[in-house]
Amino acid sequence: MPKQQINNIEITGYRNLKQLKAEFSPGINIIRGENAQGKTNFMEAVWLLSGGKSFRGTKDRDMIGFGQDAFRIVGEVSDGERDEKITIACSKTNPKFSGRMAKLGGGEFTLPSRIAGSFYRVIFSPVHLTIVSGGPALRRKFADACLCQMYPKFIEDYRKYNHVLDQRNNFLKTIKNYDREQQEAIFDTFDMTLSALGYEIYRMRVEFCSLMQQFAGDYYDKISMGKEQLTFVYRDMGKTRDEIFGRLVSNRSRDIALGYTSVGVHREDIEILLNGMPAKEYASQGQQRSIVIAMKLAEGDIMEQCTGTAPVVLLDDVLSELDFSRQDYLLNNIKGRQVLITSCDEGRIQQSASKKFFVDDGCVTEG
Repeated sequence: MPKQQINNIEITGYRNLKQLKAEFSPGINIIRGENAQGKTNFMEAVWLLSGGKSFRGTKDRDMIGFGQDAFRIVGEVSDGERDEKITIACSKTNPKFSGRMAKLGGGEFTLPSRIAGSFYRVIFSPVHLTIVSGGPALRRKFADACLCQMYPKFIEDYRKYNHVLDQRNNFLKTIKNYDREQQEAIFDTFDMTLSALGYEIYRMRVEFCSLMQQFAGDYYDKISMGKEQLTFVYRDMGKTRDEIFGRLVSNRSRDIALGYTSVGVHREDIEILLNGMPAKEYASQGQQRSIVIAMKLAEGDIMEQCTGTAPVVLLDDVLSELDFSRQDYLLNNIKGRQVLITSCDEGRIQQSASKKFFVDDGCVTEG
């Protein structure tokens, strides 16, 4: 099966990074350096080559370096059969684009979303630890983002569901403008549609949990040396269209009082259990980090299964709070993919078989 990789990158005017060029190994690449020197900025620049938004939630123009008018990131990626040059740029003075621009090869600049699928990657960042420690919405968001890559139909169903949900919520705020017969008819229309779409979303999320159990469960077993068991349970509000419809009907009075729709797939949760106990409450910081790492590696497996191409794995500040054996697994046992890892841990890095980069005050050098 082909493997996606980034061969090289050239960065100009991006955040604190000085003008630089770097050539990557097809295996493990470690980006070391002290905090606040530019390691995550370097990783973020690689991430942006996919056309996606910053994983840190930063606005496009805020990524332009201090005193610069624009940034430019040029990377050559390969899927084992052909090489492709990707350019991402953003200018403060470009009248055509208010944010980032993207182009493939020698083509014209276009919206970054239009180059999606040219560079497959997954990333772990400390911001993702909230998948375990945060609320249900963050776990739903993670699952739904993965499902959007797996099934084009999921995107359509998800958008339609949220559109009808917004309409129902708006109706709840103006319900006094309708008589009882009109209210029942409008409720029935909304609830029949939500139950049909909600069932499809529920069904695909359950499949996602099964895949997470298979892949993330296996990764976590290896990371923990078989000492801990990771499981995923989907907490639903109905397993059939009729059950979902019945819950919506039975909660209408409550929804009127609240002013919003209180049941449905938009309120459900994916519970993450460690040794049968809720990881959110009982897992240590190191265990929570290990869980998210396992989930992110599993995301890569799921992407590979759907696209036929193994994605590049980006692991930002991944070694913190992990014991020796868990660090060893990440540094030496991820096979069949290109991996980029940032770390401050000089001692552990030097023991790994990898290509190494050093970041200091925005300058990147090999070694």
